[in-house]
Amino acid sequence: MNATTPAPKPRSAARLALAALLFAMAAGQLSDLSGFVDIVASYGLGGTAVAGLAAAALIAGEVAAAAGLVSRDQTRRHRAASVAVAVALAWGVLAVQAFARGMALDNCGCFGVHAGQPLRWWVLIEDLEFLALAWWIRARTVPAAAPSSSSAGEPDRARVS
Repeated sequence: MNATTPAPKPRSAARLALAALLFAMAAGQLSDLSGFVDIVASYGLGGTAVAGLAAAALIAGEVAAAAGLVSRDQTRRHRAASVAVAVALAWGVLAVQAFARGMALDNCGCFGVHAGQPLRWWVLIEDLEFLALAWWIRARTVPAAAPSSSSAGEPDRARVS
């Protein structure tokens, strides 16, 4: 870095880290899709069809959020950050309901069948951190401003003095 190159902003680094995390999660889940559906089914949401829909929604959200967070378009980044919040919230709700019901899960499923960890109380803290990061990035990712229009929809008039 030289004197003319600005230092990267912390929020940019956080946004890219969240995008990388979401991409890694989706890649791990897609690498063994049937295994991931089985993991989602272990949360006790309903049958295999419901688990399949939930798994597909999680993966789609993770991919969409990761792709949008690396976009140069401010509005797309903001929308992607909103999707990231929804994904983090969904994972948190899954974990909290399973933990509250006393379910013994061998793999929380964040990375599919890979890097599995049992559902324990600290997974709830990890989910809270995930949600907080996504929320923070969303709060600091401002959508592009809409072009301003003249007041009350009246056409612009030149003022003659």
